[in-house]
Amino acid sequence: MKRLLIFALAAVLILTAVACKAEKTPESDGQAPADGQPAAGVGMTGGWTPAEDFSVTEERQAIFDKGMAALLGVDYEALGYLGSQVVAGKNHVFLVKGTAVTPTLPVSYGLAYLYEDLQGGVKILTVANLPIVPNEDGTLAAVPEEGPMGAWYYAEDPAFTDEDEAKLEKALQSQVGASYTIVAYLGEQVVSGLNRCLLCQVKPVVPNAQPHYALAYVYTDLQGGAELSRIIDLDIGALCEYGA
Repeated sequence: MKRLLIFALAAVLILTAVACKAEKTPESDGQAPADGQPAAGVGMTGGWTPAEDFSVTEERQAIFDKGMAALLGVDYEALGYLGSQVVAGKNHVFLVKGTAVTPTLPVSYGLAYLYEDLQGGVKILTVANLPIVPNEDGTLAAVPEEGPMGAWYYAEDPAFTDEDEAKLEKALQSQVGASYTIVAYLGEQVVSGLNRCLLCQVKPVVPNAQPHYALAYVYTDLQGGAELSRIIDLDIGALCEYGA
């Protein structure tokens, strides 16, 4: 009987110690993370909130400029604000166009992750090239640096003409249950016609639905007809590497 009481008391002490340790987390004690980095344990994919308004406002541009000021060798332009993550401070993710200082290098598109601390300081976490090459299993691969004929490559200009936009939006109308807003024209592949990759904001047509982002692939044939070939959801936090 005495031995059972000792085991029971030991179990209670262990559980109490575990509970106390769980309560002491970087985000719960209200302290900013060390060295400007996000709090440990909060950088998990899925903790990001997609932005309903993807425009780069003056306030967002100021955050971007402050965080990217130290980068050399590549000029980055903020094309859209995709979302945020609340930590001890806030993480931000921007869609960016990268232009190398060396003019012979091609442009690139990526996601720039910035950390804004509780005092308003901003540091860069990482800039990751955005993979846009669709695989058969629905995953995405990187754009080849020197692709062969018929390979995917990044578009020189993220914008497109009104005529192109009308064709592409017509192709997207086949999707029911959600509305699609084109954010940027990211890449293309020359085939018998043209495959295009578009970054879109997707809003389900139900009350209080959370928007998200996706890559829409549209094929335009030689006669000018356009059809949607596939849509791949974009996890805006998946490419973030803390401490980079």
